[in-house]
Amino acid sequence: MKLDENHVPEGKKLVLDLLARCLLWVQIVREKQGKIDERFQETYEKLREIRNQLDNKIITQAWSMRETDLYSFQRQLDRIDESRVDGNFVDANGKPADLHAQRTLLYLLRKSYANIYHLIIASEPVSEALLPIYNQLQTLKRCLLEVKNSGGLNSIDNMRKDGKFMVGDEIPEGQGSVSELLSQCFELAYELRTAAEVQQSDTDDEVDTPGEEANTPVEEMERKDDDGLELR
Repeated sequence: MKLDENHVPEGKKLVLDLLARCLLWVQIVREKQGKIDERFQETYEKLREIRNQLDNKIITQAWSMRETDLYSFQRQLDRIDESRVDGNFVDANGKPADLHAQRTLLYLLRKSYANIYHLIIASEPVSEALLPIYNQLQTLKRCLLEVKNSGGLNSIDNMRKDGKFMVGDEIPEGQGSVSELLSQCFELAYELRTAAEVQQSDTDDEVDTPGEEANTPVEEMERKDDDGLELR
């Protein structure tokens, strides 16, 4: 297919327009050097604090999350969003912010909303009353995963040479304490496995016993002879 030098590819104007906007934005950011219009400094600080707290909750998730947290953040963001006029952030006198302030505040607002949405779909908020139990289970899960990823208790036991834990050619102190702790871990693992097997066995052995019909008194039963006549 022969290309026409005078032909303008479809979408070129759109691409050039986007490129011009990006270059303009880069120039503005460099000129501002991270400083925002002081008229919107308070809104900026509030949005940045909300964004940072939500970012932290995404990392820690439900470890410190309470049921009311997301609702509180949502309402704060809604109030800021509703204060915009025709989509623009305005100061106390109704004067709109410059391009840099508009884009910066809008980014923080949208990023915070996105973080809330992520938290909602990623994990169900845990009630404050259940947090102690949840945290204990999280700690237990993390410990079990660490043991699993390290190869289990057997891999730790196999680290011993002639019954001793060696570091190079040296025999560190505390051999008895470490060996005793390892033995206790083996016992706990065995007890947990045995308890689980017993519980599973009891569940499998459960058989529904059909109820027996109540005996009817002989004198109230109707008997029939071979000819089908009722005998009383």
